[in-house]
Amino acid sequence: MSYRSKVAVVYLLGFFIDLITMFIANVAYPAIAHSLGASVAGLAWVSNGYIMGLTLAIPLSAWLTQRAGARRVFLLSLALFTLACAAAGFAGSLTALVFWRVVQGAGGGLLIPVGQALAWRLYAPHERAKIASAVMLVGLLAPALSPAA
Repeated sequence: MSYRSKVAVVYLLGFFIDLITMFIANVAYPAIAHSLGASVAGLAWVSNGYIMGLTLAIPLSAWLTQRAGARRVFLLSLALFTLACAAAGFAGSLTALVFWRVVQGAGGGLLIPVGQALAWRLYAPHERAKIASAVMLVGLLAPALSPAA
């Protein structure tokens, strides 16, 4: 497998996991409410926290990439996302869960634009339609598969 294919696969897997993580909490709301004693408003923050972290991190991605380099920011985003996923799984309170979901969203918010830029850079303009199709396929399949995951 070529280097650019490896980069594309890592990006697409990260994008897939990022999208699944965005939607997967919806399935777990009853269990979260029961185990953490969360209200409906508190449960809304589990998803809203993720989206807030994602939204805050995306505009910072260009600035961070210029300062630290795309590869470092991409690896940082994967590490941050992975750490936050584990911490969210072990959260003992709703406040801790929402905090880690914000951190997850920040990691995912960096992952999407930086990973896409890394992958796009490795493909010639006439080859980018293939990778764009793969990104769209992942973007369509992940929300559909997240409840089952």
